[in-house]
This record gives sequence, C-alpha cells and structure tokens, in this order.
Amino acid sequence: MALSQVNILIVDDRPENRLAMVSILQGDRYTAVTASTGEEALRKLLQDDYALILMDIQMPGMNGFETVEIIKSRERSKHIPVIFVTALSQAEAHMLRGYEVGGIDFIFKPFDPKVLQLKVEHFVSMYKYRVELEQQKELTSWRTAELEAANKRLLASSRRLMRAEAMARAIGDTSIDTFFTLSEEGVILAANPASIRMFGYGLDESKGMHVSSLLSDFGHTWGGPLASGRVLSGHVSAAAEVVGIRKDGMSFPADLQLGLAFVEDRPVYVCAVRDSTERKQSFARLELAVDQRTRDLKEANARLQLSYDRINDILESITDAFYALDNEWNIIYLNASAEAQLGVSRDRALGRSLWEFIPKEESVGYEIMKESIRRGEALRREVYSHLIDKWVEVRVYPGSRGVNMYVQDMTERRRMLQKVRNSHEKFYKIFQASPSLMALISLRNYGYLDVNESWRQHTGYALEEMVASPQELQLTTEGGAEIELSSDCSLNRGLSNVKVQYRSRTGEVRTGLLSTETIDTPEEPCLLVVIIDITGRVQLEQEMGRLDRLHLIGEMAAGIAHEIRNPMTTVRGFLQLMGKRRQLPSDAVLEVMIQELDRANDIISEFLALAKNKTTDREACRLNDVIEAIYPLIQAEATLGGKEVQLELSDGPELRLDQKEIRQMILNLALNGLEAMEPGGRLQLITSLGADGEVVLEVADQGHGMDKEVVAKIGTPFFTTKEQGTGLGLAVCFSIAARHQAKISWQTSPKGTTFQIRFGRADDPAPDSGME
Repeated sequence: MALSQVNILIVDDRPENRLAMVSILQGDRYTAVTASTGEEALRKLLQDDYALILMDIQMPGMNGFETVEIIKSRERSKHIPVIFVTALSQAEAHMLRGYEVGGIDFIFKPFDPKVLQLKVEHFVSMYKYRVELEQQKELTSWRTAELEAANKRLLASSRRLMRAEAMARAIGDTSIDTFFTLSEEGVILAANPASIRMFGYGLDESKGMHVSSLLSDFGHTWGGPLASGRVLSGHVSAAAEVVGIRKDGMSFPADLQLGLAFVEDRPVYVCAVRDSTERKQSFARLELAVDQRTRDLKEANARLQLSYDRINDILESITDAFYALDNEWNIIYLNASAEAQLGVSRDRALGRSLWEFIPKEESVGYEIMKESIRRGEALRREVYSHLIDKWVEVRVYPGSRGVNMYVQDMTERRRMLQKVRNSHEKFYKIFQASPSLMALISLRNYGYLDVNESWRQHTGYALEEMVASPQELQLTTEGGAEIELSSDCSLNRGLSNVKVQYRSRTGEVRTGLLSTETIDTPEEPCLLVVIIDITGRVQLEQEMGRLDRLHLIGEMAAGIAHEIRNPMTTVRGFLQLMGKRRQLPSDAVLEVMIQELDRANDIISEFLALAKNKTTDREACRLNDVIEAIYPLIQAEATLGGKEVQLELSDGPELRLDQKEIRQMILNLALNGLEAMEPGGRLQLITSLGADGEVVLEVADQGHGMDKEVVAKIGTPFFTTKEQGTGLGLAVCFSIAARHQAKISWQTSPKGTTFQIRFGRADDPAPDSGME
C-alpha cells in the first residue's frame, strides 16, 4: 500500500526560518511539522513518525547537536535521517561534530530553495521506498506464514487445536494482563485469573457483566455506547487507551487490545487489558528527566557564557596583545590591544591567517611559536621587533587545537630599568666618594653588605672584617647606651645626627654624628648607616672652651681685683693716717672704712652667688606671692625717683622655688628697670601662663632700650653701664634662673626693655639633691 503523505519535522528557534521552510516544502506528498526547540522536537517524535528531520544547530536550551544525540539514542527514532540547516561556520571540526552525532548532510544558510526541495524530495522518496519494502516484506512473511499454517492445519489440525487451547489456557492463567472473552455485544463470557487482581471481581462475578462497566471509556473508544447491535465486528486488532474501574471504585489507566476468534463458526472477541499505570509513571518520570536535563543544560550554558564573558573581559582589559590561533595559524580570537598592534579590525581578522597581516620573516613570534609547539611547552622570550620598532616580551602557550600568544610592550619597562641602573651607579659613586662613613646593612640577616672608603680609613676595618665581626665598632651614645646596628632593633632606624662614640681598629675612641635610613633596593631592604666623624671638631671645641674659660677667669680676676682694691685702698689710707697721728679716727672716718669693707663683702657675696653648685632651698609656692611680698620695696624705690610700678598678676600653678633667690632676681631686674627710666616712667610686673603650661614673668620698663654692644654682653660678670655698679646683677639673675630650670629672654627697643623669665611646672622633674 503506497503512502499518500509523510511527515517532515522542521526544528528551528526562529519563526521566520520555520515559515520559510514550510512555504518551500508545501505539497501533497508530505506534511511539514515545526518545532521551535529541541525539547519540543523530542516530544513530537514520541507522538508521530517522520521521514526526515531538518535541524537547526544554534538554539536556546539544547542545541541541534545535543538534540540529535538524544534522537539517535532512541530505538523508535534512530533511523530517521537528519539534515543540519545552519548559518554557522563550515569549518571541518564543526561538520565532523554534526556527522558524529548522527547527521547525514548539511545545508548552509542562506540556501537555494530548489536545493532544499530536491534534497527533501530525495529523502522522502527513500523513506517511502523503505516503507513499501517493509510492507511488502510483512505481506510476504504473512502469506508465507499463512501457507505454512494451512499446511500444518491440514496435517495435524486436531493436535494443533488441542495444543493451542492448552497454551491459550496456560497463557491466560499466568499472564499479568487481563483477558476477557466477549460476545459481539460486549458481554463478558469468560475472564482469566489476572482480572481478579486487576479489577477485584471473581471469575463468576465478572461473567455476564458488560465490559463497559469495567472499562469506562470502552464505548466511546469504538465510536458510541454498546447498547445493542454488532458494534465490535469493525474494530478487531484495534488498540486504545481506556480507564479501568475496580470493584472498590478506584480507577487506573489501561491499554486495550481487541481480537477476533471463531468457535463453531460463531465469532468470539478477545479483549486484552494491561494496567498502564507504571508505563504512564515511567513516561512522566522521563518527561521530568527531560525537563530537568533541559534546565541543567540551560544553567550550564549560562555558566559557560558567564565564564566566557569574564575571560573575554579579562583579555580585553589587559594591555598585552593577545592572539588565539588554530593549528593552521588562523586567527580565532584577538583582543583590542592586538587589534591596535595588528592595525586591522577584529571582524576582518577572524578566520584569516595571521601571516596575511604580518610577514613571517618580520614576525618575532613565528620562530618562538614553532619552537614552543615542537617542544610542547610554554616559552617566554624578550626580543626587539623591527616591525613596530619596540622591545617586546612574547609568551607562547601551545595546545592541542592551536596556540595562544601574548605580546607585551617592554620599551617603557626597559627604560625604567635603565634609569634604575643609572640611579644605582650614581648612588654607588656618591656612596664611595662621600667623606662620611657609610655602610649598607641587610634587613634580612643584619649582615654588612658594603662599606665605603671613608669607613675603612676612619675605622680601619674592611668589608670582609665587618661581615665577620660587625660589633667591633662598639657604638655608644653620650649617655652610655650601646647601639648594635647589626641587630633587629627598630630603635636603630630613622636616627638623625645622634652623637655617638666608636672605637677604631687601633683602639682609638672617635666621635661622630650617626644617622640611619631604611632604603629599598631591587634585591632586598637595607639600612643605610651614615657617620659624620666630628672627632677633630670636638677636640677643637674642647680646646676653644678651655681657652674661653681661661680668658673668663682672667677677666673675672681682673674685675675682682679692681673692685676689691678700691675699698682696700681707702681703708689702707685711713689706717696709715691713724699710724702717723697715733690717734683714733673720727666717727665719720670709721663709718667710711666700714662702708668700704661692706662694699668689698657685697662684691664677694654676689660673685659667690654665680656658683653653679650653690645649694638651693626650694619649696612649692606661687610666684605671685613672692612678687607681692617684695612689691612695697620696689614701690618705695620707685616713689623716691618719681616713677610708678604696676602689677598685672594672673592666677597660675604652684612652682618649686627658692624664695630668697627669686626675690633677689626680681629685685635686680626691677631696680635695673627703674634706673633705666626717667622720672614719670612706669615699670610693669606681669605674670601669665604660656601655651605649654609654663609660668611667665615679665619685667617691662619704659627706658631708652639697650645698645647692640650692651645686648651682646648681657649676663657677662663685671660688665656694667652704671658708675657704682658691680656688673654682677644680671649674671646672678642668669645663675638663679639656671638653678630653677628657667629661661631668661629679652626684647629691647627705643621705647623700653622687657625681660621674660619662663618657669617650668611644679610637676616637672628636678634634681633630687637640690644641687645645680
């Protein structure tokens, strides 16, 4: 029997493509059925037979290759020919993939409609021819079997009938399917034991029942209810799906098959019923599995796409030029940097040989890639490219399907390295030529890395000796603390002009200013040690100090001799007169002699007040109380000269003071200020708090100020501008201030002079002995 029409399945995710192919294949010989996804195609293949499948490759979810793999794995659909219809690359690897999964041909978009019609017509003809051959084969087999059966029936009809009856009974009794023997009206004449398990009715109960009471859809299956008439005669060998009803009212899906037999020339119908619950569940599980597999494939595809996007972003963000080549040197990918380096767009370069854009003989990467592929390992070379006139680093990574190459511009890096080398050379020259002692110490193992010539000259130690015994310098501070440069001590870093003493190889103790600085070299972090040798300067300063002290002693001796000689001369003259006259002097003369002796005693007392080791008797008190105690004396002296004294005292903390010495210092400064002013002038005594908590005393006059020559000699013993002055007043003030850790400063101008004395807080540390 010739087929009038056959089905062709068209699978494509784009509606316009499906519509175009359906329009091309319209005709009476075949029916075009469409599906938009691989999953829909699989479901349609479970429902109908198809002569040919036209399969798109690039689809959402399962692509064409994955769909064909599943089609070819099914027994029912594995023989259906598949033609891939695609717009993808015609690369050999791509086509091999299609043939491996079971495709028999490719049609590439855009295609010629005539070619599509001819190919489809060819495969449809082959399908019809195969179907006709199978029908003829079945017909021949059926006729052969019929002839053989007739021959056997003629030879042993009775024996075969008996055996058939026995076998039928055995099959019916042991089968898990239910068999009903029905009259043409559908009444149950007999049933096998399986009906008891399936429907719950005994054999005698089911006998005489109408089959529609057990199979609810039985009547509708055959086109109407089984009320009367011979309705089964036209449905022999038909199969259908029905719903079975058990005795307890429960229903279940079932498959129904109807057959015909004749007993004594009377037709008897055999109805086979199989519970299809398990088959339905298996089908549902299969559907779920297909759906789950579809979701998994979609998720995997999304992850792959995300991974691809990330890799693409990374490749596009790097400044290196990246090339991906296949085994034929064709470009399959290049990033933006490679586009700029190559001078062509990506669309133009993809699929074409790299050597179309770069001559092999001018490429720095060709030989490197060949060697990398030959050795089967990654290679890295830094070479000069005459093509782009730059130094580049080429990194090649071979693979089974091609090779990847990175090209990095090294020109700037090489320039920076050269600058670093030049900088190192300059540093080393400065290091070696410096007159200061210089050494480099590693911060990893704290060993000496290098010392300069000045270090060797001053210490007598060469680099080899410093490496072997770095502690030989014996560095110590003025306070006696040892400094070990070759140890992990953070206190040794960041030093600046710390005065130290070190011992040379000959045992000579020398003095220097130590500075250290941490520096980073390309090899390792280091500590730069610089010692400025000041031994000669210290010796010179000591000699100058000794000479200054001798000069000061001479000046002081001359001053003392001059000041004491005057009263002594006066007393000596009066004593000589007394010796000549042999009589006591008058009271006036005695008074003069006593005054001269008191004057000499005052000079000696003030001179002793300059002593640095004078004992002080300090106790906590307020500076304002001391000032207020001596204010009447100062006010009386000012009144006698027609001058004014003004107090501006601010509250302040207690200080540790020797009140007697502080009164003497304030009186000296106040009397000097009063003597420097004309009548009508005003002297101010002001106390205040400084920004750092110091107590500040200011003594300000309105005199004519001090000349530069006077300012240069302030505090020098025995220097005075007064006719009757001793020149020790300010020197005593400076000595008292030093014993109280106070500082004296001054400001002078033609409008007057102001002396400032800054006292530390009472909680500041002071010597325990009270000696200064």
